[in-house]
Amino acid sequence: MARKGRASRGKLEIDAYLAFAIFAAVGVATWGLDQAVRLTLAWSTLLVLAVVHGTGQKVQFSYTLTELARGAVVGVLLAVPVCLVLRDFLTATSQRLFAADSILSLLWGAVLLMPAVEALYFRGLVYRQKGLWPSVLLYAGAGVVYFLPVTWDGHLPILAALVCGMALLGFVYGYVRAMHGLATSLVCQATINCVFFVLPPLAQGLTRAVG
Repeated sequence: MARKGRASRGKLEIDAYLAFAIFAAVGVATWGLDQAVRLTLAWSTLLVLAVVHGTGQKVQFSYTLTELARGAVVGVLLAVPVCLVLRDFLTATSQRLFAADSILSLLWGAVLLMPAVEALYFRGLVYRQKGLWPSVLLYAGAGVVYFLPVTWDGHLPILAALVCGMALLGFVYGYVRAMHGLATSLVCQATINCVFFVLPPLAQGLTRAVG
């Protein structure tokens, strides 16, 4: 009993909704900062909250190459048709939302850091504690935290579209997580982010260089 009590006291858990409120507060507090700095602080805050919230809990993250490949294939099948239709919109959106000064910075933020942090929090810990739909709604809410400052000045329809899109993608990622695991969901998101936010500006840059 004493051993169990000590183990229980060693856990430091934060309710997922409270953690998200802290994350949102950081987003408001950093409103006036450069967008790239804001996103870095937002992702860092989300990572810290996920780690603190997950203290004493187990997040299963086993995977096989087949599962990773499945996530990439699902991501490509979902993202490529949208990218072909909305390439110019996605290029402008990527430049406005991420404000990256290079393709490598964009690759690091949108494809590596963002999917890893969000998978750990939304599809890992929130999903375990609250279920699919709360994880979807909180993920859509994160879009407001991320992108409201850069869409506030006459671009609110873009923000609304982004939030709706993130809600839809949040459901897709949550469903993939439920069916195939967290790693597959993470790779799916990383692939979609790459197609949506990295390939369009990369293609635009290459076209200008060749032209």
